[in-house]
Amino acid sequence: MTLRDNILYILEQQRGNYVSGQDIARVCGVSRSAVAKAIGLLKQEGFIISSVKNLGHCLENGCNALSEYGIKAYLPKEGIEVKVFDSIDSTNSEAKRAVSAGLNLDGIFVADSQTAGRGRRGKDFYSPTGTGLYFTAVLHPEVSLTDATSITSAAAVAVAKILEQETKKGPKIKWVNDIFIDNKKVCGILTEAVSDLESNTVQAIIIGVGINLTTKEFPEDIKDIAAAAGKINRNRLSARIFEELSRLCYALPCKDFMEDYRKYSLVTGKTVYFCKNGNNYSAIAKSITDNGELLVVTPEGEEMLLNSGEISVKLF
Repeated sequence: MTLRDNILYILEQQRGNYVSGQDIARVCGVSRSAVAKAIGLLKQEGFIISSVKNLGHCLENGCNALSEYGIKAYLPKEGIEVKVFDSIDSTNSEAKRAVSAGLNLDGIFVADSQTAGRGRRGKDFYSPTGTGLYFTAVLHPEVSLTDATSITSAAAVAVAKILEQETKKGPKIKWVNDIFIDNKKVCGILTEAVSDLESNTVQAIIIGVGINLTTKEFPEDIKDIAAAAGKINRNRLSARIFEELSRLCYALPCKDFMEDYRKYSLVTGKTVYFCKNGNNYSAIAKSITDNGELLVVTPEGEEMLLNSGEISVKLF
């Protein structure tokens, strides 16, 4: 760990509080002048750090900068690969490249912006600089391909739960895995698997999470349905989502989280619209099965199970 990274790690752990230069120097094994010089460089990089004589240095709560060791400061264990990028095509794409290159550790890939953010069904995910969390987790649960299908639902529960705790708002899951707050989309999730078809096992799970945090302006095609969750420390948010994803995914095939999924559901009891086998339908969303399927009832009383695809929902 470099001196820069060590200082970031210390300040992130004490974010909002002053840490004396002498204490930082002692922990890092350097002089106070070396600490002061490194702090100056961090300020030049854009980290909002207050330095007060006889108090020390404080990483301000308003600092929005992402950093590898800022994220690691909130992880309860070591051995997690963490990569932070100013800009990248897609954190999911980078994670897949890392897995293809031999990454066998669990990992976190985060970017301040994406030039080709990816959503479900080939859609783009709007990823402007500095206003969102564009995050991908790489996990290696020992699960079958059949059990891996539940990870999409687990990921939605993990994100909804952490957003609820961080924002004190009431996030909801729009089946399958979009997160809404106040009836507007604030988060999309894209889950992919690297698998071995011969053994019917999963080599790695790649879970992409895109959250609008402070985004104010959206492209024309989504401006009426998109919103922002609110300002949250992105380093802490990355670590907390990763830990909750890990907890749920490594507990598979247990599906206890589906009770939470149903609790967070935006669609249950509402009219939904969908296309199946080339036909358009409207129906009432009745319930969600433990396998993540949406049970709907048509106006004629026919029950249907939906296990993939897009739905639109009448929210008002």
